[in-house]
Amino acid sequence: MANGRSLAGADDASTVRAEYESSLSWRVTRPLRALRRRPGAQRQPAAPATADAGTYDSWLEHFHGERLRAIDAACAGGGPECFALFRDLDADLWALLLTQEYACYPNIRALLPDVPEPAVQELWVGSSGVRLAAQSKDFYVKLRERFAAHSGRGLSDSRVLDFGCGWGRLTRLLARDVEPGKLHGCDPVQGILDACRECRVPAELARSEFLPDRVPFDEQFDLAFSFSVFTHLSEAAHEHSLRALHAALRPGAILVVTVRPPDFLAHCDALHPALASLGPDPQARLRDPRYLFAPHPAGPGNLLHDGGELTYGDTVITLPYVEQRWAPEFELLAADVLLSDLYQVMLTLRRA
Repeated sequence: MANGRSLAGADDASTVRAEYESSLSWRVTRPLRALRRRPGAQRQPAAPATADAGTYDSWLEHFHGERLRAIDAACAGGGPECFALFRDLDADLWALLLTQEYACYPNIRALLPDVPEPAVQELWVGSSGVRLAAQSKDFYVKLRERFAAHSGRGLSDSRVLDFGCGWGRLTRLLARDVEPGKLHGCDPVQGILDACRECRVPAELARSEFLPDRVPFDEQFDLAFSFSVFTHLSEAAHEHSLRALHAALRPGAILVVTVRPPDFLAHCDALHPALASLGPDPQARLRDPRYLFAPHPAGPGNLLHDGGELTYGDTVITLPYVEQRWAPEFELLAADVLLSDLYQVMLTLRRA
């Protein structure tokens, strides 16, 4: 990686992989990785290579040099308060800076969080570098838009939680918007949470439970978001998580989660039996409240519910289910398709 302070390559990737493969997360993401490898799977346009330092120096210096040099000077010796200097930058430019794939602006690079090695990034989310940054940026932009439209308050005045933060690929995007000390992240896998800390993601971090009764913070939040968590939970596990999030949000706060669209049933082998169970006209049946879940096989690394129920796998939740079963705790405000990741549909809800 361009940044010399990034995670130490093979050793760190092996450590995270060992815990990851023994955890639920490996089983959770394996079908999606297999799907991406199939012939005809959706491909993104190639970004420039990222192996050499200074990959994006030309773009940054030619188009934004004067402005970024001024920010770089202001960041010299600064702390978390300097993240506010980036608030007026275009979201794409901000996301590019967070990749650390440039050699210029040493004070900016020293302030911004490090990035895990590509092996760690891809192990966790299936992509890395600028391609992953572009996908993350699209969710971040929509998250800010929906919060502004429905919350009645600014992010700088809000306390924010990333529920299932991983190595902080989305958490770090909020660092410029949220005042120091008000950004939080939690994840149930200790190894990836350690990676998040080692990268210096500027958030309060804590380990959560796989079946949480509460989030691991005492504060109440104005915004919580959860990317690709409710896409993998059994009905019982998702109820645990919803209750924990409901208790952690102040009345009127905003919750943003992603769910799988009904089309995912045809693309995920594990969910084909659930699709077949809907009969000859599945689209008609999917207009009803339905929770469709295919657990991953029992064995080492798959968590069992107290009663023996498998609680992690692949999940499709229909909008009528959300509207009916998540009420009265949450009111559905919006459903957004993310063009850069069509199998993550973003739901915006208000805590009743």
